[in-house]
Amino acid sequence: MASLILAIAAVVLCGLCSRCMVNNKRGLEYEQACRLLDEVLDKSATIWLDKLISSEKFSGDFDERYPNYQYQIESELTDDPQLHKVSATVTWQVLENSYKVSTSTLIYTGGELTTATAP
Repeated sequence: MASLILAIAAVVLCGLCSRCMVNNKRGLEYEQACRLLDEVLDKSATIWLDKLISSEKFSGDFDERYPNYQYQIESELTDDPQLHKVSATVTWQVLENSYKVSTSTLIYTGGELTTATAP
């Protein structure tokens, strides 16, 4: 009887360990995607600023550094012509499953900021 209980406990523990490893790997993938999302937003505000202003949408990948990850940037004007709302998404594929993280921010494109005054 004790051997049966021990065998069942071992099977349960092996299943839990396997699931923990899968969740840990998935967490590392999300962490990497968030870092890449931050990198894309930094480039949008500096290197890609002209591209961002002239087009509403562009995308790309991270070359051989991170071959499974791709990004997409969308830009739209706000009420202030010097502020662009930028939405960035990083997607990646693992086997047949797709994952993504997204965020949006405002990017200042030059000139003086206008402020609204209360009536």
